[in-house]
Amino acid sequence: MASVSLNVGLKALLTAQSALDTVGHNVSNANTPGYSRQSLQISASPSIFVRGIAIGNGVDANVVLRTADDLLTRRLVQQTASIQQLETRVNGMSQVEALIGEPGDRGLNALMQNFFSSLSSLAASPEDVVLRTGLVQSTQSLTGRFQDLASSLATVRSDSARQVEAQVDRVNTLSQQVASLNREIGGFEGTGVPANDLRDQRDEALKKLGELLNINYTENPGGTVTVLASGAVLVGSTRAYEMSAAVKNDGSVTVHVEGNPNAVGVRGGTIGGLVTLSQDFIPSLRERFNTLAKNMILELNRSHSTGIPASGAFQAITGAYSIQDQDNDGEIEDELLSSSGLPFDVQDGALYLNVVDDSDGSFTTKRIDIDHDVTTVGDLLGAINATPHVSAALDSFGRIQIASDDGYRFDFSRRVNPRPDTSGTFGSGAASLGATADGPYNLSNGDTLTVNGPSGAFTVTFSSADFADISQASANEIADAINADPSVSGSGMRAVGSGGKVFLQSLATGTTANFTVSGGSALTALGWSAGLSATGQDHEVDVRAGGEYTGSTNARYTLAPTTDGTIGTTPGLTVGVFDDSGLQVGTLDVGAGYQPGTELDLPNGLKVSFGFGQISATNQDQVTIEALADSDTADVLVALGVNSFLTGTDASDIALRRDIESDSDLLASSMTGAEGDNTILNEMLSTQRAALGGLGDKNLGEYYGDVVGNVGFDIDVARNAQEVEQFLFDSLSERRQQVAGVNVDEELVNMIQFQQAYGAAAQFIQTVNRVQDDLLSIL
Repeated sequence: MASVSLNVGLKALLTAQSALDTVGHNVSNANTPGYSRQSLQISASPSIFVRGIAIGNGVDANVVLRTADDLLTRRLVQQTASIQQLETRVNGMSQVEALIGEPGDRGLNALMQNFFSSLSSLAASPEDVVLRTGLVQSTQSLTGRFQDLASSLATVRSDSARQVEAQVDRVNTLSQQVASLNREIGGFEGTGVPANDLRDQRDEALKKLGELLNINYTENPGGTVTVLASGAVLVGSTRAYEMSAAVKNDGSVTVHVEGNPNAVGVRGGTIGGLVTLSQDFIPSLRERFNTLAKNMILELNRSHSTGIPASGAFQAITGAYSIQDQDNDGEIEDELLSSSGLPFDVQDGALYLNVVDDSDGSFTTKRIDIDHDVTTVGDLLGAINATPHVSAALDSFGRIQIASDDGYRFDFSRRVNPRPDTSGTFGSGAASLGATADGPYNLSNGDTLTVNGPSGAFTVTFSSADFADISQASANEIADAINADPSVSGSGMRAVGSGGKVFLQSLATGTTANFTVSGGSALTALGWSAGLSATGQDHEVDVRAGGEYTGSTNARYTLAPTTDGTIGTTPGLTVGVFDDSGLQVGTLDVGAGYQPGTELDLPNGLKVSFGFGQISATNQDQVTIEALADSDTADVLVALGVNSFLTGTDASDIALRRDIESDSDLLASSMTGAEGDNTILNEMLSTQRAALGGLGDKNLGEYYGDVVGNVGFDIDVARNAQEVEQFLFDSLSERRQQVAGVNVDEELVNMIQFQQAYGAAAQFIQTVNRVQDDLLSIL
């Protein structure tokens, strides 16, 4: 009986000691991160039978358990990943916001305002050299700021990617730590004893992993955990799988895990925040800056490319952009112009090329039609080379070069040709006869035309080989086919195409110049009959055009006499004005009472005057005035970078054209070349307020305001989300502290309780010993 009592007392003593040890362990780790409160689990020992009765056998200290909520711990790990991701994003975006520098004197907004202010000042005094220099400087400041922003964003992106590499090293260290703890826990708990402190260490390592990336983990039967990162196994039961980061030259980064062929889509934690910055936020912001810069280049160059510099029209010019051999066949000219690697799109439309004669300032205009799906680089070069006194070729870099012959210049302006009758088809001094209708003309292979010219007769036979489609022959194709026959010029004749109509003309002028259309199967298609004749005159009608076209779209006005007569003399003599569709939109009185040379009004701000001479409706006299709102509706000049104001394609390389930097006279401020003409400058200035399709129908300032506003908005959204996530984290942490944290006051109470238990057990043992001694003394 004494032995039973001593055993009960000893177990009570040892249990109290163990409880005190556990309390001491709790108190000493009260401030240890991740520590979970431990408690000694005790139970009554099974009763024993003594003298036929069941007597209690004391207490058993069974096991020390940690007080932990695994679900709560998982949620804390996930919440940590969310907070760290948002914090990293906010820090990165705030850094970018500081780089943008708005509002501020070095912000793009202020620099754009300065640029357009300089442009406005120059438009008011286009000849002022100081103001030209000021525009050059403000442009350099603006484009330099674009470049600085692009470079800074690239640096932030690259730095973010490099930080991912550093954080991935931390992931690998922590993964190895978790794997090592897995092995220790598996071995420890294999003996049936809980690995409380090791589990706390592993939970803390998992939380640190969660700070770096979003993870999920599950506990295996042996006490180990398997950790997954976006579906890829990062830690198995006994080993870790190495994570790596691949950074490309453009600053993009991808994360991979050993044994997984695909990139891991990390979206949480510090790494997730850095990846979001590097892959989403910065590229998106950079693209918006690029869009802003590209549209500024496009719109300013659309105006500037058709202008004339203060130095006058061009003798030679080289494009800024290179044409690429897209099909790699070693030949560039076979590339479609619209698919030749140019930075700006080529549209369906037309390019107008003016060739100026330096001797008298007169010029001829060549219309070059551009079909997005058909026109090749070679077609464009061929069309320019077919224009008298100019030539075009590609340099060794694939850039177009255009040059004029000595004594000639060229430009792409939309100015009104002051001498529109370049072919002499209206009151010509030469004998002239036009077809009765505009083309195309329905010819057949083998059709003929016979004419008795001033120096003899000739017959031209038309071949389908000379036409793209002989049944739809154009006036220019027919004129070229006629002129290709040497007997034509030998007979003192030529053919011209003008205003879509084909004309026959004598080379000589005056009343002695005449010819007769004598026959041929082509007469019907051209609307002529055998015996039709024409005679020249001594006074060629001098047609002059002027004014400034105010229409919004390109137009062509054809002027044709309604009867035969002499300008300024014949009563009732009028000239009809017809638009592109053939609709008569005006009538000009040039009969008796008209003073030759007096300007008359045409639609949309144009003017025309006629010198003295005879005009003939019978001979189909007509003159065409091209009225251009846009001399490059195909955007060919912009795409090639010809006569550009800005070069580059995006924010990283936008710049003022280099030769303009050194010579401000190359600013194409004028549409006509006349002193004081500020038309192009005003058009460039209008870009500031224009709603641009490439910017979602916003103007430059509105679009940039949205860019800056969106950055601020994204930061505010992320900060608000961070506050919410932090609140949830704090709430979860508080709950964990309530469940698993150490309350020192409670532990002190427990310590006193177990101290008293220890003292009671000791006193019990002493009492049993005294009883035992008394018993032995009796015996």
